[in-house]
Amino acid sequence: MRSNGLENSAFVLDQQSSRINTRHGIIVTTKLQDIEDEDDDEEEEEEDKNNVGFEKLSGEGHRIGLFVLKIRQRIIKLIEKEKTLAIFGLKLIFIIGFIIYFGFAMSNRYGTSAFPIRGNIFRGNSGSKHPHRIRWTTIFYSFVIQFLLAAIVIRSEFGFQFFEFLGKEVSKFMHNADSGAVFVFGKTYQEHFFVFKVSSIIIFLGSVINVLYYLGAMQYVIGKIAWLMQNCLNTTAAESMNAAANIFVGMSEAPLMIMPLIPTMTISELHAVLVGGFSTMSGSILATFIFFGVPANHLIAASVMAAPGALGFAKLLLPETHHSKTTWKTVKNAPLPEQHNVIDALLTGAGHTLKICGFLIANLIAFISVLHFADVTISWFFNLLHHPEINFQFLLGLLFYPFSMIIGIPLCDCLLSSKLIGIKISLNEFIAYQELGKIRQLRNELILNNTFPLYLNGTLTLPNDVPMLWDDSSLVILTYALCGFSNFGSMGIALATLGVFAPTRKRALTKIAPRALIAGSMVSLMTASIAGINIENIYSYYFMRLLFLGLLYDARHVTVPRLNSNSTSV
Repeated sequence: MRSNGLENSAFVLDQQSSRINTRHGIIVTTKLQDIEDEDDDEEEEEEDKNNVGFEKLSGEGHRIGLFVLKIRQRIIKLIEKEKTLAIFGLKLIFIIGFIIYFGFAMSNRYGTSAFPIRGNIFRGNSGSKHPHRIRWTTIFYSFVIQFLLAAIVIRSEFGFQFFEFLGKEVSKFMHNADSGAVFVFGKTYQEHFFVFKVSSIIIFLGSVINVLYYLGAMQYVIGKIAWLMQNCLNTTAAESMNAAANIFVGMSEAPLMIMPLIPTMTISELHAVLVGGFSTMSGSILATFIFFGVPANHLIAASVMAAPGALGFAKLLLPETHHSKTTWKTVKNAPLPEQHNVIDALLTGAGHTLKICGFLIANLIAFISVLHFADVTISWFFNLLHHPEINFQFLLGLLFYPFSMIIGIPLCDCLLSSKLIGIKISLNEFIAYQELGKIRQLRNELILNNTFPLYLNGTLTLPNDVPMLWDDSSLVILTYALCGFSNFGSMGIALATLGVFAPTRKRALTKIAPRALIAGSMVSLMTASIAGINIENIYSYYFMRLLFLGLLYDARHVTVPRLNSNSTSV
């Protein structure tokens, strides 16, 4: 730093303005911006170290990402120049009016507010590590695919009936595990439902999936889906294959499809692998939730819709900055674990799923016990303050209340829904789905005995300790919002799994795992937002106009890269 001879030279220099030349003007900043730029340069150097051996992408960024940043720069410049209270007040009124009119006003027509969808996208934009590298075509088409899948699966009569039929057939198929469970545990095995009933289904389904892998059927189906996603979203072969595999298998099994390629993947690709695992469910785990009473058709649809969304949010929060080394040729030639015949594949699959069952049982015992301890402890503390109704789950409900509200859950169900979302993110999705299953069962019993309308209009009241969701849409939206492994326990599992496949990338994986966990949670909320939209015309002019106006108007501050007139697109 050069001194100008003044006593407080450092202070003066910090206040001096510097200029950033762009193609369409000059943005005035201070030395504080330069300090932030230096921090960004250090982060880029650190990322380059984690991507040793990869060729860095040329140019300043993707052309659409640069265009969005220039729009944001102009808005920031306008705000900095016009700081009078009157102008600021007018802008504030305009922003609030925009949100109310295009957000809440749409709920009367479409069944839920649409602004949480753009809100999810642009909170991700504000938290992106390299916003100038974002390929907005990838983000847009991932959203479009999710939206079209929701329209087909949930809103079209054919799609709904097909997935309902598929869900029933899957449930029937899983009942084949009962014969093995009766033979091993006896006819009373269902008295210990989770240990004997659910574990038997997981072992059976895992064995069948492994046999399908041996026969090549899984690779064929997953490969076709991955090829489609790669061509639609412009993602790499390895991350597309992993995202497609996550529809059918879990975060520990899906990387097996690309296991030899993991050590040679870029940081952005590894991030996409983590996000895909956090935002989807495996087929064997879906069996558990089905027997909790959650509809199979919605669980299957949620997992399918989450796959393209995972790639979109992964590339939103951590865009690609280096050239990938993975191609379809390397993916197809990646060796899989050797198995000699169908019987060997069947036994190997059973052995793998036995480990999963052991983990699930230990996980549930630990988390439910800790949850009960936290409830009792916090309730005891607030009992001293004469508020015994406040416990750990109540505090979770308050913390995650905004999440329930913005994904379109009716206000009457927001508190209970936020508790379940909080349990899923902070503790475990199994506990959340188990509670949701109990609520569904009680709700169905009240409907069968014709007392539900009496409770709904207030003629009869349930005890305070009996949870209930009163609106039908809340059950559907929550089913999608709870789908995914985005919790702290799963982050440990994912790091352990990928660390075994790529020991040299452990440091990079631990740095990007928290960001991937946030992205996985955002995918689940995004999928729930889309599933909750009750629209008859999927090409609604107002809905699409809202999306693009949100894209152009979101003026939240992000670190602005130094752009010059020689910027090139990638």
